[in-house]
Amino acid sequence: MEKMYLNESQVQDAILDIFRKVFFDNFKPELIVGLVRGGAIPATYLSHFLNVPCYLINKDDTFELPPNKRVLVIDDINDTGKALTEVNNMLYNYLGNIRYATLVNNQSSSFEVDYSSIDINKYETPDLWIVFPWETWWRSDEHTSELQSRGLI
Repeated sequence: MEKMYLNESQVQDAILDIFRKVFFDNFKPELIVGLVRGGAIPATYLSHFLNVPCYLINKDDTFELPPNKRVLVIDDINDTGKALTEVNNMLYNYLGNIRYATLVNNQSSSFEVDYSSIDINKYETPDLWIVFPWETWWRSDEHTSELQSRGLI
């Protein structure tokens, strides 16, 4: 399996890139919605940056959003499109204006996002796995030795 590691700086750059695209599209979200787990961190960043409320939702749970708002739904990756399609189906009757963003977009996904920063194509590289910094932060040498000294790993 081929892995592409993104560091915190690259994630922040991707979030700023998405913000620029949203800004130049003249879309002004009133709510940021992050999909748990991968979208939680990007949603929090954007929420603070735009000074708008942030909701974290799990596609497997029921949830309610304030109606008639401009909403930006964000996740870390649009891989197959399954998660975003499920969320979109859940929001089908929602009366607001909803747009979708992901840090990484698989161009061969079944779901088309409105905004993304990094494009990949899993049709061409099916074994590519994107690794985000929040998935491996404890594996740095510094954290590993600390965890080992405490007998946690």
